[in-house]
Amino acid sequence: MAETPVFWLGGKPGANKSKERERPVAERYEPALRDACSACGYEVDEYVAAQGGFGGWLANLEHQGQRYRIFWSGKDRQLRFERALPHGGWTELSSLEPADDGLPAFVDSVKAILQAKVQQA
Repeated sequence: MAETPVFWLGGKPGANKSKERERPVAERYEPALRDACSACGYEVDEYVAAQGGFGGWLANLEHQGQRYRIFWSGKDRQLRFERALPHGGWTELSSLEPADDGLPAFVDSVKAILQAKVQQA
């Protein structure tokens, strides 16, 4: 059997081990989004910034004993606000498409959604 050269897709194995995975941009949004939620009376239990090219993020919230979540789907370009159902699952309360996918637009949109919900209650 004759030897044949090997082509490694993505380079030779072990050659890229020194590179760290790039942190998501949305990870830097956490303090400002926590402040926006707190200003509207919601406590942030957890904030998660998704890996990947769409820049998604999620904040799990609590308000007056009820669980909520607000999240940005970069793929759908929608900001969604949902309430936890008593026996599992979620129901959408509102959604909107922010003018931009940067931090200032997210802060304004989060405040708009959460303040509208507080006024309805």
